[in-house]
Amino acid sequence: MRVAIACCGLEHVHRGFEAFSRELFTALTGRADTILFKGSGKSQPNEIVVPCLRRDFLARFMNPLRAYYWEQITFTIALIPYLILKKIDILHYSEGNMGNCLARYVRWTGLRVRLLQSNGGPINPSHFSPEVSIHQVCKDGLDQAIEFGIAPARMRLLPYGIDLERFRPTEPVKAIRERLGLPPDQFLILSLAVLDKQHKRLDYTIREVAALHDDSVFLCMAGEPSSETTELQELAAKLLPGRHVFITVQREAVPELLAAADLFVLASLKEGFGMVLLEACAAGVPVVCNHSEHFQWVLGDAALYADMAESGALTAKIQEAMGENEILCRCSALGRARVENCYSWKVLVPRYLEMYNSIAAS
Repeated sequence: MRVAIACCGLEHVHRGFEAFSRELFTALTGRADTILFKGSGKSQPNEIVVPCLRRDFLARFMNPLRAYYWEQITFTIALIPYLILKKIDILHYSEGNMGNCLARYVRWTGLRVRLLQSNGGPINPSHFSPEVSIHQVCKDGLDQAIEFGIAPARMRLLPYGIDLERFRPTEPVKAIRERLGLPPDQFLILSLAVLDKQHKRLDYTIREVAALHDDSVFLCMAGEPSSETTELQELAAKLLPGRHVFITVQREAVPELLAAADLFVLASLKEGFGMVLLEACAAGVPVVCNHSEHFQWVLGDAALYADMAESGALTAKIQEAMGENEILCRCSALGRARVENCYSWKVLVPRYLEMYNSIAAS
């Protein structure tokens, strides 16, 4: 059985889809016959660059969402010959438009490749093609799909995984901060997400941190720029002058950036999963996220929760955490334990292999 993992944004976009694809391929290497198809970068053993029109190029001429759509479509068209030549049995991917395009091709040609789509968007259940098996990464996605009417036999519930060792701190925090240009002694709050307002709600984070009125607090916002980034920069300059920074880092630098933080904040109200929460916990950083059933399913008692829809809620939670060092230490220890027991690849790889075998036999 040959399994292929495909991600059109891998090597030039830094989001959850890309992180999951790389993590999964690395974890399966040596345990299964696996190939990685990616949209850019260098070809490596069992890693194939599939030519496509990248979204960063297309965004010069069209709406960013349309640019992303056409990146998926051009990637998929170029991918199809590889599926035949490499004799792929199962194709595992996350992008919805890629899945729809592949499903049509399988329907029209009878190509004998099993399609497995991870629902990390999350994706509305009505958008899944009947040719596709569904990898549900959280209980919320599974429940919605069953309520919509999708047969449970088409779905597998299996969370994202993470390489815990890659996120263990290897040097003192002050040394990391000095190298990254971050203040050595201030209480560092980190957001690691796309620099936008609509989904990641960084404008809310900026206002809540500013409401602390505490010059010992510094806010670092790391992530890919968006069309809303300039507006966020103006807001931060007004409310947090000299106490904030916007940066974009390579994927390889994420562990040390997390290790430099005193507190991690994710202000989005919803996530398809929230891979970055696992990364923060693996690095030992206390996490604050929205008080929702989904986030509680992911992290249990290993996080601090606030109603992020309410003004002042995040401010109060940060004040509480800063005032009790015991809270931060406890959250850090519980986070690492949660990741090790529930999300480490040591635990999950056998379950992923079982999922592939089940789909291949269906």
